[in-house]
Amino acid sequence: MPKRNETEVILALDLESRDRAETVIAATGDQLVWVKIGLQTYLRDGPDFILDLEAEGKKIFLDLKLHDIPNTMAKAIESLCTLPISMLTIHASAGPEAVTRCVETMSQFLPNATLLAVTVLTSLDDHILPLLGIQNPMNDQVTNLAALASEAGAGGIVCSPLEIHPLRKILPPEVVLVTPGIRPAGATLDDQKRVMNPSQAAQAGANYLVIGRPILSANDPAATLSAILEELSSGDETPSP
Repeated sequence: MPKRNETEVILALDLESRDRAETVIAATGDQLVWVKIGLQTYLRDGPDFILDLEAEGKKIFLDLKLHDIPNTMAKAIESLCTLPISMLTIHASAGPEAVTRCVETMSQFLPNATLLAVTVLTSLDDHILPLLGIQNPMNDQVTNLAALASEAGAGGIVCSPLEIHPLRKILPPEVVLVTPGIRPAGATLDDQKRVMNPSQAAQAGANYLVIGRPILSANDPAATLSAILEELSSGDETPSP
């Protein structure tokens, strides 16, 4: 894991084919350390792709967002025990018992990986939450779920960059924050509603920035990634008080 005042980029390999993903991996080269494998890619390409990426020196964030009864979630994690993954996601809204069971299972079967709890998806906003029967404002809902997951032992939280600052106030410093919804200057929002640019998110206290389409859809993915890394390395990444 990075030091508290460092921020790393994770490339979300959400692409239409493994061939396309491999082309991007080859183009970005050694400057790319972390890759995120989401549900689409994992279901299509399976464990073999993860093993191949690890053989190329990549660190793997497996983003399955598990959400089920506690036993099913724990058994799903157990089934991943042979894979070289460094981070794995579950939904905090599965509840404290589920998070605790997943933490215990990770400790036994994936001891070197960090369990991340997803709070509220970055495609949602305050207008949508009431339609789901959630009356809390967005910040309150995220804070409640993050506190629940942290107290149950989760090592990290997935949140939008807009919630980094309030979460840093309530969570233990060792809890890592992983933030999708990162959009460099000039990038389109796509289906993301709660966004921030890379340097802003780093300054707020994010440990990891998950970036997909701004890099994947660029004419030169390597140059776009390089520009983002340069922005992070040249900026003041000390979190705001």
